[in-house]
Amino acid sequence: MKIRGFCSMVTLVAALASSPHLYAQAQNAPDASKSGATKAQPVDSHDLYGDWTGDDPKPGKRNFASYDQKIPEPPLTDWAKQHLLYKAISHDALGGPHLPGWDRPGHLCPNNNDPCFATDPNGVPANDFTGEYPAKDCEPLSSPAIYDYPGLGVLEFVPTREGDRIFAFYSYHREWRTFWLNREHPKDLDPTYEGDSTAHWEGDTLVVDTIGYNGKTMITQAVGHSKSDAFRLVERFSLVDHDHMVVDMTYYDPKAWGDKSWPGFKKYFKRVSPQDFDEFICSPREYQTYDKVVTDTEEKAIKGK
Repeated sequence: MKIRGFCSMVTLVAALASSPHLYAQAQNAPDASKSGATKAQPVDSHDLYGDWTGDDPKPGKRNFASYDQKIPEPPLTDWAKQHLLYKAISHDALGGPHLPGWDRPGHLCPNNNDPCFATDPNGVPANDFTGEYPAKDCEPLSSPAIYDYPGLGVLEFVPTREGDRIFAFYSYHREWRTFWLNREHPKDLDPTYEGDSTAHWEGDTLVVDTIGYNGKTMITQAVGHSKSDAFRLVERFSLVDHDHMVVDMTYYDPKAWGDKSWPGFKKYFKRVSPQDFDEFICSPREYQTYDKVVTDTEEKAIKGK
């Protein structure tokens, strides 16, 4: 879609996270208070299994937004500036009102709690409905962009009977990952969209280390450059109490930032009752139809200003 914000979508009415279907889905998101789970239940710090949906530690705010870009990005290497920057990113353009006083047409303000900016720290135009966004053209979301909107859908952890793996299923965009417990990354990795994830417990925290990305996906919708094939993601999943979990993420990319890490990205989840995963398939044909309808509408609105 020309209007960039959420990830690639599945049907004419469910094309982006601001579409009526997904807003309805968000408004009907599972509520931990109605799931039968209570904070009084005993806490097994290793019990991450089951279903989770996005939560916000700040009462009264919906946590469907991407990460707060006040977290400073390490300076890009010269190589990254030449090879990784996008021409523009959409950020959360879809559905937001036009921001008065902006000198470039086509920029829209966010419709949730995302920051609103004209360019990212590297000068890449943002809030541009012609820009890039995760899962554009039905590409995989991949991590960490898969956490951009945790309140849309459910994350489910499922262990194997053998205890050697944990599967992470994401209902939003219907992607899944494998966390291999207590094994090393293969030396002859074949780069993939999801990468290779190994996991181990550090006390009460499940640490997931993912490498082997193919460099074809965005980091998140608010970052104006792609991953390189050296990108590494470290996720730390911890229970706050029986019903609440936090994932703390650190990014590494020696091609993008040299030896500097980019830490401080957190997402919050609440435990919910078992959920059926709605069908969420990105159909290129329906995607293109929605793309044309919404883009034409927005272009007419801009020209009419």
